Amino acid sequence: MTGGIYEYPFQMKADAFRLVFHSDNSTSHSGFQISYKLLSSCGNGLYWDPPISLIPGLFPSNVPCFTQVSERKGTINSPYYPHSYPNNLDCVYEFMRDSPFVCGVRMKVVSFELDKPVDTQLGGACLDFFHAPGCGFLCGSLRFIWTAKYQPGATSLKFHFHSDEKIGRSGFQIAFEQTYDCTSVSTQRQLHSYTRPTLS
Repeated sequence: MTGGIYEYPFQMKADAFRLVFHSDNSTSHSGFQISYKLLSSCGNGLYWDPPISLIPGLFPSNVPCFTQVSERKGTINSPYYPHSYPNNLDCVYEFMRDSPFVCGVRMKVVSFELDKPVDTQLGGACLDFFHAPGCGFLCGSLRFIWTAKYQPGATSLKFHFHSDEKIGRSGFQIAFEQTYDCTSVSTQRQLHSYTRPTLS
């Protein structure tokens, strides 16, 4: 990752975020040094505020692919699930934090089938992806449990689904619960996922 440049936006009304470093009991290395700069604009980074598409095939035709979630628990899904999701789509799922004691959103896959990742000279890349904060860009066939944490002071947390111009798959359905406990459940991920550094 030497020389990598990343932009991480603050969540809505957050007053801080945390970069987490963890080491195990195996071989040690020299570690890292990271320079940072607080930005007034995050329009060009990987973690910029995503666009919101209109969902094709619906009436009326101006329905945005945006879901604001205020419930404590439930499910979210890709458009037209369990049928194929549309091409060239950007959807945003925004979870509203109703209490400062809610620390995160715990997610458990019911079904997850996006396009498989492709190999590039720089490693794997997702063309269709579900971006979960602190977890990275997820694609392919997955089963996982993940808790996405709110940044200190944040009032909402956004997840982003993107599809490209190729044939879509059945998409996803994910069960969620806004939780007061972000420490007791370990993350479980299988198969293909391509992630950035952990951020909460």
